[in-house]
Amino acid sequence: MNLLRFFLLLGTLPLALCRLIIYPHATGAPRSDKFRVFLTRNLLTEESFVYMTSSDHRVKESTSAYPGRTVSWTSFAFDYAPVTVTVHTLRDFRTCTVLPSRYRIACRSQISLGFATFGVGANRTTMSVEFDNDQTGPDKDVTDKLFIFADAPESNVPSKDDRSVLYYDVGMHDLNGQLAIPEGVKEVYLAPGAYVEGGFITTSSHPVTIHGRGVLDARNYTWHDDRFRMAMITMLEGSNHTVEGITLSDPTQFFLHALSDYVTISNVKTLGAWVYNNDGFTLGFGGVITDSFVHANDDSIKLYSSNVTVTRCVIWQAQNGAVFQFGWWPTRTVHFIQVSYVDVIHVDWCTFRGDNCDGISDNDAVFDLAGNTTLFNSSYMTFTEIHVEGYCPRIFNFRFPDEAKGVFADVTFQNLQIDSQYNPNRLIYNVIAGSGKAGRVENWGFLNFVISERCVSDPSKSNFLIGNGSTSNIFFECPEKYQ
Repeated sequence: MNLLRFFLLLGTLPLALCRLIIYPHATGAPRSDKFRVFLTRNLLTEESFVYMTSSDHRVKESTSAYPGRTVSWTSFAFDYAPVTVTVHTLRDFRTCTVLPSRYRIACRSQISLGFATFGVGANRTTMSVEFDNDQTGPDKDVTDKLFIFADAPESNVPSKDDRSVLYYDVGMHDLNGQLAIPEGVKEVYLAPGAYVEGGFITTSSHPVTIHGRGVLDARNYTWHDDRFRMAMITMLEGSNHTVEGITLSDPTQFFLHALSDYVTISNVKTLGAWVYNNDGFTLGFGGVITDSFVHANDDSIKLYSSNVTVTRCVIWQAQNGAVFQFGWWPTRTVHFIQVSYVDVIHVDWCTFRGDNCDGISDNDAVFDLAGNTTLFNSSYMTFTEIHVEGYCPRIFNFRFPDEAKGVFADVTFQNLQIDSQYNPNRLIYNVIAGSGKAGRVENWGFLNFVISERCVSDPSKSNFLIGNGSTSNIFFECPEKYQ
């Protein structure tokens, strides 16, 4: 190839690589009547379809669901050059905010026009866009939520003719419950624009990949529908499974229950968690969660297995459950957990409670040990760069039951940041305690643990109750700049 041809080819590469991909949508998919979203790149503006799910149908099934709530969302893909997002709301507003704040995305509002505009410079970005005209605050819900998901372009799209693939193309698909993935099927693909009603369960020993940019939805199934085994996606058989790219909406119970070994969850979004038992992710030995978004109304991430890694996730914790749950099962043998770069953009335990937030459940904490676990053998865990935005009434509720035995040891929390916990009218404490000599919590280190912009060096001054008779070597250290 001569130099002229080389430079001509080089000059065309950015145009070829700089893609903005607007996903199609199925005729009949539920469209939002709250928001419209437009995407602009290189002076070209296109509309991105906005889906919506509502809480109203769940109110008839469970007292834990509150009426009049909606979640709207849209997804698109791009690479390299940034994209400008414009949101049109049906109600006027004065200010808008894009969370997580770590993204540092400035939202610009056009007063009296109902438009919000901001730039997205990187894909694999999951955003909540919030407006001051909604009922935001420590005791009020965001009535109409809007999530925007910027994906990376797909790779490894399978052929429709491959007999080892269940291929769901653009359109509406009803599985009549949870489909048992047949023997010999290695991939389940939800194409962009596929809207699949139902769920999946693994049945074979070989690895299965469930992926794509489509939607898996269960809004037309009843809460605790007996056609589902625990979750929308259940992976108890086989190992080395992968779930990537899809959106899970309005579950009957859990979103994804994957106790098989070595399951990888990447760029998965869960939303429309209206009722209790709408847990997020459960993983088995060697599981990995990356670049995912969790809107859960029970435990968001259950850390029940060893050698689990969680990184670069965004969590909206609704009215019930823990962000990270360690309890419930009778025994807990877990080692080598690594959690890093997690943004908790809301905790809603006090929502709808008014001034009665003292009565939140024992299950409600960022780090929680609920249920009646009576035998522990757990150690070597690190939690790094965890940020909880807004008001958080309780960070730790980690108390062994009275009859529990064993040890939970060698846990490090580094750069844990809580925006606010101060409220003099509420007596909710951060608890770390074993159960006397038989059940011990040992060697927990807090390095640069910041609450309300102050590093905690003395836990007694930060609403902590530490069981001195059942714990040892629980220490807090601050960098010199905080001392």
